[in-house]
Amino acid sequence: MNHRQDRIDRIVAVEREYLAASVAAELLQERLDADPAFLAEHDLRSRDARNLLAHLEGTYVIRLCAEFEAGLRDAWQNAFGRPTQPPLRDLLAAVAARRLIPQDALDRADEVREYRNALVHLGATVVAPIPIADVRRHLCRFFSRLPSRW
Repeated sequence: MNHRQDRIDRIVAVEREYLAASVAAELLQERLDADPAFLAEHDLRSRDARNLLAHLEGTYVIRLCAEFEAGLRDAWQNAFGRPTQPPLRDLLAAVAARRLIPQDALDRADEVREYRNALVHLGATVVAPIPIADVRRHLCRFFSRLPSRW
C-alpha cells in the first residue's frame, strides 16, 4: 500500500468536496434570491446562508490542514519510528530535514499552517488568505517528498 499517495488522495478529496459544496452554496443563494423565505421551514434565515458562503473556503482549508497533519503524524510515527507528538511547526521542520525537502516547500507548508491558525485561533497573527487550490498544492507538494510506504 502506498501510504503517501493515500494521504495525498485524501487531501485532494477534501478539496473536491469543497468544490461540490461551493456549487451547492451558489445554488442555495440563487434559490434564496428567488424566494427569501426558502430556509424558514428549517428555522434558518438568509443570513445563515450568507455566513455559509463567507466561511465555506476557510472551513475546508481547516479540513485540508487536519488531513495533512494527521498524515504527517502518521508518517512521523510509522515511517520515521518517532513516537513523540511535537507541535506542527516543529514536526514540519523535522520531517523536512529528514527528507531533504526544499526550503521553499517547507516555507509554503508553514504559511498554510499559519493561515490555518489565523482561521482557528482568536488573536492569532493575521495573515493573507491562501486560496484553497494553493493550500492543496502546497500540502501535497510537501507530502510528495515523504516515503511512499510506512
